[in-house]
Amino acid sequence: MANKQIEMRKVKKIFKLYSAGVSKRRISSQLGISRNTVSK
Repeated sequence: MANKQIEMRKVKKIFKLYSAGVSKRRISSQLGISRNTVSK
């Protein structure tokens, strides 16, 4: 698939959730993005 840009608010939300100890799987399902995107 082509690379799509992620909105900055989603990036900030990923950092916030990840630093709070939320799993990558849960973050991806909450934000509607792939786990690979969260891992990046």
